[in-house]
Amino acid sequence: MISETVGCGCTAIVTSSAVDSSFIANTISAIMSVACIPYMCTPSISLYLGSIITFIIPYDAGGGSDLTSRMVASIAEKELGVPVTVVNMPGGSGATGYAELKNRAADGYTILACTSTIATMKLLGTLDFDHKAFDIVSGFNYEPAAIAVNVEIAKKKGWNTLKDFIEYSKQHPGEVSMGTSAVGGIWNIGTLAAQKETGVQWNVIPAGGGGAQPIVQCASGKIDAVTAGTLELYNQVKAGTVKILGVLSDERINTYPDAETFKENGYNVSITTTRSILAPKGVPKERLDILTKVFMKASASDEYKQYCTSKGAGWLSKNGEEMSKFYDEQEKVFSQHIVK
Repeated sequence: MISETVGCGCTAIVTSSAVDSSFIANTISAIMSVACIPYMCTPSISLYLGSIITFIIPYDAGGGSDLTSRMVASIAEKELGVPVTVVNMPGGSGATGYAELKNRAADGYTILACTSTIATMKLLGTLDFDHKAFDIVSGFNYEPAAIAVNVEIAKKKGWNTLKDFIEYSKQHPGEVSMGTSAVGGIWNIGTLAAQKETGVQWNVIPAGGGGAQPIVQCASGKIDAVTAGTLELYNQVKAGTVKILGVLSDERINTYPDAETFKENGYNVSITTTRSILAPKGVPKERLDILTKVFMKASASDEYKQYCTSKGAGWLSKNGEEMSKFYDEQEKVFSQHIVK
């Protein structure tokens, strides 16, 4: 019996009582061409073979985090060669999921999609830790905030433009019901920042999680308006149930060319959430490196870019160090908007 290690680290075994060297070489070559296809010979296969990676989404199904995370995971798992199982764990605008991840084993088999709330929870006193408590795998998405209104209610109230909506809100303080994410969530912070900058008073109604629930409530007419992400609003805008009047970004969004920015109306407010993949602190470097490489490649793919940009959001392909510095800066920015 003769054994030989081939290029991918697999061992080829040839059994014979009398074989010549050319036969051995040809046999090993044949094994390499069949068994060692590129997909199976990536370093990840030896680290994750037979395992499942759990991907925690700390928000409701159907929201921006859920949609973008599922898309990037579906692309990444093809490269990893193992299933990436998505688990929704909503609560506290991300806090429930963050606390859960912190208690998971640092083995590379559990990851989580965070938003910029990883930079607000500690500021609010909701959690006693921030992004520094985790290994950051990569950054994969950003999504501006927008204010949308129920189409039928807007017709009755005469809300054709952002200016119309703001003027009505000023004349009827406390009347307009505005759905947001949970207290401390980015869309909640965006709502309060817009309210302060414009001088209006809305009846702000925080949900238990992210933007998915208040979007549905706005589409059904249970509330007048909603602050949510441009991507997670896409399906309801397309269905004709809600209309985006304004975006809290520096420039207009190509997907919604008629939606004005608050800045072009004279209000200096801009709120965007940024999504990254976190892992428990202390994941072995070789596994963390693989996760970073695979997810950065997935979020830079044409398939993922098209998905995000067609729905009014943006894509990122940043490593953990880059995202850590970014969240350091976001903490400084959000500290100006947060009132404990």
